[in-house]
Amino acid sequence: EEQEGETKSQGKHIEMVAVVDNGPTEVELAPLKDEFDDTNSSAETDMESTLYPTVIEDESWLPQSWHNWLYPPHVPRSCQLLRPENIAVPACYLLVGILQGLSGPLINVYPLDLGATEAQQVTLSGIRSLPASFKLIFGFISDNFPIGGYRRKSYMTLGWSLATFSLLCLIFSSDLTLRYETDEDGEELRVAPENAPSVGFLSLTLLGFGSGFWLADVMGDSIVAEKAKLEPEDTRGHIQSTCYACRFFGLMIAAPCSTVMYSTLGP
Repeated sequence: EEQEGETKSQGKHIEMVAVVDNGPTEVELAPLKDEFDDTNSSAETDMESTLYPTVIEDESWLPQSWHNWLYPPHVPRSCQLLRPENIAVPACYLLVGILQGLSGPLINVYPLDLGATEAQQVTLSGIRSLPASFKLIFGFISDNFPIGGYRRKSYMTLGWSLATFSLLCLIFSSDLTLRYETDEDGEELRVAPENAPSVGFLSLTLLGFGSGFWLADVMGDSIVAEKAKLEPEDTRGHIQSTCYACRFFGLMIAAPCSTVMYSTLGP
């Protein structure tokens, strides 16, 4: 007959001492597993990873100073514009600047060689910048109607595809060359061939080019605005300034080059 029983808990172990007629017998049970062990350990791991993040350094053949200049270590990876996954953003701005410079003579000078009137010249200049008035609409459409699950990349690709298609239609469907003739006074005149594009067709292709051009530009601005939220406080504004520097650098290089090329090679 059992006379006395006592239960003792120490930590996570339970010991039971039972006294029976034949003498005390000690039975030791296996330690109980705390049901919160996994949760606590995972929480501690997350806290440690937050307080002491693991820094993964990229292997590079560049000197360390150059590598730190290209990829600042104190800036999040998503804000490092020269990374392969982010290089499309500054490239988009650079291409915008280059096309703005290259398209200047085509819009401002070529209509004169086609015999366009002053009213037609003003119309052509307005048609190119007309899609810029719909920037707000472009942004609204991309925000609410994603394509393939993407709200920026798909529309940027669509914009550049539309601009490329419009210029290819202009190039392959008409003759853009100019021949030089001498008038009665001995002056050289540029004369368009018979199958040169009409002013109306030129306006239509420039409208398609401008629509795709500004659509891609709006998507680039949207991506920059989203990435700017992730910038550290000490480098705030660096992404936007870098992108616009790329844009105006492309414009600065392309504008004088396009003037020389149009004078020597034509449109």
